[in-house]
Amino acid sequence: MNRRFGVPQSARRAISVCAFLVPMGSAVLLASGPASAAYQVVTVTSGGTIDGYVTLSGTAPTGATLKVTKNQDVCGSSIPDPTYSVGRAGGLQNVIVYLKGITKGKAAPNATPSLVDDHCMINPRVQGAMVGEQVRISSNDTILHNAHAVHAESNATIYNIALPFQGVSVIKPLPGSPGLIKIKCDAHEWMHSWIMELDHPYFTTTGPDGVCVARATTR
Repeated sequence: MNRRFGVPQSARRAISVCAFLVPMGSAVLLASGPASAAYQVVTVTSGGTIDGYVTLSGTAPTGATLKVTKNQDVCGSSIPDPTYSVGRAGGLQNVIVYLKGITKGKAAPNATPSLVDDHCMINPRVQGAMVGEQVRISSNDTILHNAHAVHAESNATIYNIALPFQGVSVIKPLPGSPGLIKIKCDAHEWMHSWIMELDHPYFTTTGPDGVCVARATTR
């Protein structure tokens, strides 16, 4: 299946999430099904993919910057606003695309999700992860940052750790249930990142041109 998903500009502020509606996001349903039970890893004997691309409806703001209020010697005087990362033909980057109602299929990815503070921004800005995974958090900056992870819906703190010097790296577990997690730096209020935690591994994030390709077999 190859589909083009148009995401209204008016519905998005900081993150675009397919198949999940949040105050800062926009919902586009890729695939759906009944509420999922506990996920079961099985051998997948036949493969399949779903591919498509997500586009922004309307015109993204140009030249928008984030206000840098401190540590300008490291952060610079301004930082490009990454809210709308639009590529060719209006393709929208940083959209999480995932399937709903998946109860069995392939194993979780081997790679450990990561969050890196670099030039006073958190990278990647948006990513998916599976329940039970851990996330590696590190800093490339020479100034104090912190990683304050909260449940996006309730703003309840999950953990809050200091990243006081360049090269520091810690590994923290993700919560034990699915949901959207926001990571922020309290020392630099413009620094934000999001993790969509899911109970299965059938998810992907759009690239610079809004393209997403995911192996979608669940048999």
